[in-house]
Amino acid sequence: MHASSDNEFKIPGHESLDVRDILDFIRRRWKLISLIAASTFLMLVTISYAIPPLYTSYVQILLDSPKDYTAQQQDYSNAGTGENSTFIESQLAVLSSAVLLQKVVDSKNLEEDPNLGAGALEWLKKAVGVSRVSLSDVLELSVTSRDPEQAMSLADAIAEAYVADRIESRYESAKKAATWLSERADVLRLQLSQSEDDVEKFRAEHNLLATKSGSVTEQQLSELNIALINARAELASRRAKYQQAEKLVRTGGDAQSIPDVLQSAVVSALRAQQATVTRRVADLSLRYGERHPEVMTAQAELHDIEAQISAEVQRLVGNLKNEAEAAEAREAALTQALASVSSRSETEDRVGVRLRDLGRIAAANKELFETFLSRAKIAEERSTLLSSGVRVIAPANVPDGPSFPNRPLFAALGLVFGIFLGGGGALLRELFASGFMATRQVEETLAVPVLASMPRMTNWSGTDKSQAQPVAYLERKPLSRYSEAVRRLRLAIERVPESERPLRVMLVTSAMPGEGKTTLVLSLARSAAADSERVLVIDADLRLSSATNFFGMTEKAGLVDLLTLPIQAKDAIHLDERSGIYVLPAGTRTMNPPALLASKRMRALLEKLQKTFDTVIIDAPPVGPAADASILAPYVDRVVFVVKWRETSREVVAEGIRHLGGRSKIAGIALTMVDEPKLPKYGRYTSLEGSVSNTYYRN
Repeated sequence: MHASSDNEFKIPGHESLDVRDILDFIRRRWKLISLIAASTFLMLVTISYAIPPLYTSYVQILLDSPKDYTAQQQDYSNAGTGENSTFIESQLAVLSSAVLLQKVVDSKNLEEDPNLGAGALEWLKKAVGVSRVSLSDVLELSVTSRDPEQAMSLADAIAEAYVADRIESRYESAKKAATWLSERADVLRLQLSQSEDDVEKFRAEHNLLATKSGSVTEQQLSELNIALINARAELASRRAKYQQAEKLVRTGGDAQSIPDVLQSAVVSALRAQQATVTRRVADLSLRYGERHPEVMTAQAELHDIEAQISAEVQRLVGNLKNEAEAAEAREAALTQALASVSSRSETEDRVGVRLRDLGRIAAANKELFETFLSRAKIAEERSTLLSSGVRVIAPANVPDGPSFPNRPLFAALGLVFGIFLGGGGALLRELFASGFMATRQVEETLAVPVLASMPRMTNWSGTDKSQAQPVAYLERKPLSRYSEAVRRLRLAIERVPESERPLRVMLVTSAMPGEGKTTLVLSLARSAAADSERVLVIDADLRLSSATNFFGMTEKAGLVDLLTLPIQAKDAIHLDERSGIYVLPAGTRTMNPPALLASKRMRALLEKLQKTFDTVIIDAPPVGPAADASILAPYVDRVVFVVKWRETSREVVAEGIRHLGGRSKIAGIALTMVDEPKLPKYGRYTSLEGSVSNTYYRN
């Protein structure tokens, strides 16, 4: 067995994390998570109250965007309605410009403020914030100051300065636009009169009549072209319908599938009669037979209907032919008329080229003149009643509370970050937990079965040390939870696959001291003795000798004396009358325990004792500080390895098993000092006995 494989561990629940694992994790670590979350929350709340507060006042300005007086200014008005974001950005820049803010600094005498002085303008630039409200035409201006009254006053002052600046700039623009438009309109009036005179003179010289849409010939040519196109389309449609019908008739196809036939009310009525008569013929044939007069009469009626349908179909096909011929004749007539008008139009076109040029010049001059004249009139009228194009829709107010720090936000952030930090800290603690928490975790990590989980006993019953843990407890409370756990352990040991010889000698050891090894030995021995077995406890821990001290046999001959002196086993083995357990105490102190335990006399002693007693339990020292258990392991039938719940690290346990020579002799793991009320917090790693209520046990 290699140490590298023994040291490969898994995080509880890491293989298939689900909601229950998360809930169990929170149940285990909620105190740590709550402590970190509360500390973070209090820290951020304290910081929020320690920071000097700032107050922000807001003003909202609506861009009404009235129509302007030139083409360029018309584009600006469109921008104000949201069609041009460049205009909005320009107004935002104006609101925060140094020129506008300097006017506010001067009007409010901010440079005389001892806290600001010459840096008032720079301070105001940093205190002002401008933004657009969503995609609307509303601008929001904010001013932040330590004085709420000053924040409100400055916000209103900047809005007023902006409105005044807009009025001034628009008035100057309007006056310039009105003057320029009037002068330009006079020049265009003269150009329009001259171009219209040129058109009339040219028409009179060439005797050209005109309509609203052009010359008479052009109008006729346009109308004939449209009529010819429609006639050709109609001819193609009727010719195609006729050819399709004629082909079906010629090839013997189903002429009744022709669209005109399908739409014919006469054919539809005849088909309805045909279907009725057909059903009657079928009914009469079944009733009277094919030769019956009524059947023959019905068949004759059916043939007559079919003949009528055929005649109607032929008539409809003939109609299609007539319609096609009429459409062809109309198309030919229109073609001839168009040719005649076209020859006349060619003559007029040579003269009309010049006329059209003159007309376009006159039309352009007229449109330009009318545009400038209209704008000149509007500019003259509106220059007398000018608005700023903007208005304040939400004046500044004194802030109800500080804008920074936002204490509710700080508190919320403290709570959120605290929970995250607490969860992270709890997760780190969970990841670095080195011990085993429950049965399945041990088996998955070490590939060694867990024989039983022994509950933690905080107060053993008994009035003095001679009656105290655990022998007196098992005697007084044979149906307690701990007693059942001891029985479960004994049964689990007996069910381990046995070797060739009977399971008589077992060794109980652990990785480190203080894991409840001797308590478990005494418990197993008392339980076996209560079942009328001859059980012997050998105290092979020649350094501490806890079992010897428990039975008060420190002065009696024991294992060391039996291995070094010529005495009989009966002189070193003593019966504890109260518990019925035979005890082989440690005996005289020795300076070389490994040598004695590895001797041939020790092996011979064990072979002799297993013939005398039903069960021999060796209380061996831990494998971590001493090699004694590793020496004794080859001499016994099975080894029970004791692991303290949640305390002994997994690496230490794996190394201890390796020191025992691997898993071949190990019957399994016994978890000791298990705090069973806490087991449900470990989810799927909870042992079966840990989920049973105490009310089930009688004592």
